Order: sequence, then structure tokens, then C-alpha cells
Amino acid sequence: MRLQYLTRIFSLVVFFSSFTIFTSANILVLNGLTHESTGELGTKSKDRIEIQNNGSEERSVRVYLRDYWFSYTGESRHDEPGTLDRSNAAWVNFSPQLLTLQPNEKAFVDFEVSVPQIDSLKGTYWSVIMVEGIVPPDTVASTRGVKINTAIRYAVQIITNIGETGTKDLQFLGLELANDGTNNLLNVAVENTGECILRPEISLEVFDENGISQGIFKADRRKTLPGTSISTSLVLEGIKPGNYTAILVADCDEDHIYGTNISLEI
Repeated sequence: MRLQYLTRIFSLVVFFSSFTIFTSANILVLNGLTHESTGELGTKSKDRIEIQNNGSEERSVRVYLRDYWFSYTGESRHDEPGTLDRSNAAWVNFSPQLLTLQPNEKAFVDFEVSVPQIDSLKGTYWSVIMVEGIVPPDTVASTRGVKINTAIRYAVQIITNIGETGTKDLQFLGLELANDGTNNLLNVAVENTGECILRPEISLEVFDENGISQGIFKADRRKTLPGTSISTSLVLEGIKPGNYTAILVADCDEDHIYGTNISLEI
């Protein structure tokens, strides 16, 4: 099985004598890009996002909601809130929507998630709170060159688990052997086909033609939400060219371990 990875190449040629970029990158989110909570139907939870202006000038910040979806191909979308079936955007209230920070000033965006009393809700729901620095208008006239204003934004995931409800399931989408110039790699793509968030640890035990184990190779755990997919790379360090069999395992937790037997020709 081989995966066709989506590649996008963008080219930009600028025929000017000067090229200046202005950015709002000095707005920082200090307390993580994921806020996850577990609650029953009809309950509420509160949290906050801490931000800081790490620059030397006053900066304004815009805060707004979006849905979020991602794929192993590298594609991701930030759609209008409420677009995804598992969006919790309608449950999220936050304040403020616009704030201004002085140099080195810190501030908070407080939010509350109110889970509705709907019996059909099961598993994991999510959306993102976008924190976007506003680039000030350029008040200096320029006679030559190109100026590009770049706004940096953060997508802070707001994840809600409905108690211990929901099914857990995962599927292997495909495999691809590659080489990074030093080691052989096995790229593994998996999709979360259940109703709950999963954090699979992907591992591979490789056996030679005599059935002798050549080692177990692991990748770090990565989060995948229902209906999304991820790709991870296993570094097959020390594996020489030849034919091998292997056991590929995705360990999500003690009760949810998924595996398959594969053959490798390196």
C-alpha cells in the first residue's frame, strides 16, 4: 500500500528593489494551544487563555471562534463555527473579543463551555478560539518596494468530552517506505473513525526471515479527533536492506489497541 501525499508548491517573484515584511508575531499564547475538559450533559466548565504582547509597541488582538478539521495529507480547515457535525462552538462563550496590550502586558480571554442537556450527545466535540494579532495600518508613505503585513494567529483548541461516552475506533489508511538520507522510514497514516478523541502511540516490531526480532520502533503519541487523520514516521534505524515481516500497532489505551501484520522490502 502506498500513500499519495498532497504537495503544494507556491512561487512568488517580486521585481522591486526593496522588500519589507511587517509582522505581529510578538503576540504570544502562554498557556498552551489545547484546553480539554470532561463533563456530563447540562454541566459547565470555565477556563482562560493567557496572552502576552512580547513586543516593544502597543498591539491589538482580535478573538473569534472557528471550527477545525485536519487530515494526514497536511490539509486543514478553519470553517465557520457550527459547520462540523462535532462542533461545540455553540456551547462556547468568551470575552473579550477585542483587546489592546501595552508592551510586555499580559491579559486573559475567559471562556465558558456549557454542555447542553441533549441525550444524543456522545464522545468528543471541539472548536477553536482564534487569537489574532492585528497589524496596525502603515502610516508611512513608501515610494519604492513592496511591503507585506503578516498577521500571526493562534488556534486554541477547545475540546469537550461527554463523560465516558462514545465509541473508540481507528483505521490504518496506508503505509509508505521512505528514506531521509540517513535512515529508512515507515510513514503511517491513521484515521479516527470513532466518536472519541484518540492519542495513538504507533509502534512497529520488525522480524527478519528467520523470525528474529530486529527491534521495536516507536513514534510519539499524537492527538486525532473523530473524523480527522494524522501521519507519523517511524525511523527504522539500523535495519539493513532485505525482506522482513512486522507487526504494526496503534496503542490508544489499555482497552483499545489496533494492529496489523505487514511485509517490508527494504
